[in-house]
Amino acid sequence: MEAINFNDFTPMERYEIIKEFLIKMRQANSMPSAQRFFEHYLRKFYKPPDKVVNDIAYCQRAMKTYLLIHQTIVRVFGEQEDADPVIKNSYLHELEEILYEVNAECQYMLLRLQDDIDRFCLAFSEQELKPDDEVINDIVSGAIVPLVVSVKVSLEPYFVSVRPTEQELMRKYFITSDVSAPQLRLHAYTTTVVKESRLNLQAALARTRTPQVDKAERPKEEFMQSVGLITHMEKQRINLSQELRQTGPKQYSLPPKKQKAPPQPK
Repeated sequence: MEAINFNDFTPMERYEIIKEFLIKMRQANSMPSAQRFFEHYLRKFYKPPDKVVNDIAYCQRAMKTYLLIHQTIVRVFGEQEDADPVIKNSYLHELEEILYEVNAECQYMLLRLQDDIDRFCLAFSEQELKPDDEVINDIVSGAIVPLVVSVKVSLEPYFVSVRPTEQELMRKYFITSDVSAPQLRLHAYTTTVVKESRLNLQAALARTRTPQVDKAERPKEEFMQSVGLITHMEKQRINLSQELRQTGPKQYSLPPKKQKAPPQPK
């Protein structure tokens, strides 16, 4: 039996050949030999489905990336005294929820792989022979691990969700995409720091305010009005000044004199 190349047969033909062989081995009380053949058959002829293996490796990579970002957020927020813990917890909760999703997808793909192994071993399991766990682990890990650790191999998912890369996640949560020196975004700091920054901005804008309103300053005045830095009285003064500049001073004139009506002929 070990000389047979089972790749030359269809799955159904394999099943029938192995089934007949195992029945004869049981009748001859040679099941230990059948178990050894089972291991040989697995190692030589079982090949995990490419798409399933691809998606398992893809999920493993994604979980590794999310865990790295999770650790980076914890570290960076811990180094910043003014960092807002509410924002940090929000980030971490979001990442943990996604990790649960990725792990669930990975478990689903592992179940599909297990179903494929069970179908391949059906003829043996019907004769109460179980595959050696170590052999199965060697085959599966030999197919998946190289894809997980190889940075040169690009993976695209078939059945699971597309996940962002490490660089994309870094840009989402930090200013820079350098994992070795990330910087928090402004909204990640406490409200006191943000309020102080806004007050400084308003003070700087207020210092630019002048009483004259000429053509060059109108855009500045309009901008200041739009952000609430000009009072209502100042706005009225600006509008009046602009109107006077456009129309010029009004000219006043006396009404025309009334002319006497000519005498009527008698």
